[in-house]
Amino acid sequence: MMTSMNIASLTELPTLPVILRSLFEVLQDEKSTFVDIAKVIKHDQTLTEKILRMANSPYFGHAGKVNTLEQAIMFLGYDLVKGICLGTSVFKFLGRNERERLGKLWQHSYEVGIIAANISDHVCNIERGSCFVSGLLHDIGRVIFLTLHREEYILMLSSDNISLKETEVFGIDHPMAGGNFLEKALLPDEIVCSVRYHHKPSMCTHYREISSVISLAEALSRTFFPKIEDDGIWTEEHDAIVLELSLDEDKLKNIRAKAEEEAATMQELFTV
Repeated sequence: MMTSMNIASLTELPTLPVILRSLFEVLQDEKSTFVDIAKVIKHDQTLTEKILRMANSPYFGHAGKVNTLEQAIMFLGYDLVKGICLGTSVFKFLGRNERERLGKLWQHSYEVGIIAANISDHVCNIERGSCFVSGLLHDIGRVIFLTLHREEYILMLSSDNISLKETEVFGIDHPMAGGNFLEKALLPDEIVCSVRYHHKPSMCTHYREISSVISLAEALSRTFFPKIEDDGIWTEEHDAIVLELSLDEDKLKNIRAKAEEEAATMQELFTV
């Protein structure tokens, strides 16, 4: 049965890539700086390329102006860079077959991040960057299950109610597993909570608004960018969220138009 201790042990697996092990050490040091993270990232060409390309993406409005990794980390922000590193590194930890199978899941994750960021433009007191990182990492629990319980989890991927099946087999579902993992990696509480409760934001006692945004973003992604890997089913809770956030039809159309444009711009950023 999956527990927080199992997830914590992910950092102790002997086959864990050196880059991810080093990244965990830096992330868990509260005194670490962007320079420390840059030193780790520079050893991984894929991560370095992704972060530089993102910093120079039109999505962030500074195309071609960021030339060094240190500049990119300062520009994107500590939390966004940590999110990119964690997501990319954990996906790379999977075998080739699993990476190919979950390629669409990774694409779905950054699309949810884009939608969430665009929703945040219409909501007060929520940072766009936090919404993007939360959306990017919202399904990282599914990758963790594949890492720790590969054979059992592969059989679940086509399940109609994957969260229920996860709980039956592992004693925990992927939102909770992802939240526990990110909590250990010392990401901000608002990101941890939004990942942990992205299927049930009404159960979130802290940072409920950003949790609602991530949940709504995943539900909208099924309409904007439909994929088999998407498990964001629209419920009455999402109807309530739309009303709570005062998102009328024009705002939703704007969110969709921007998301489709930005997703095209960033399509290759998260190829693993």
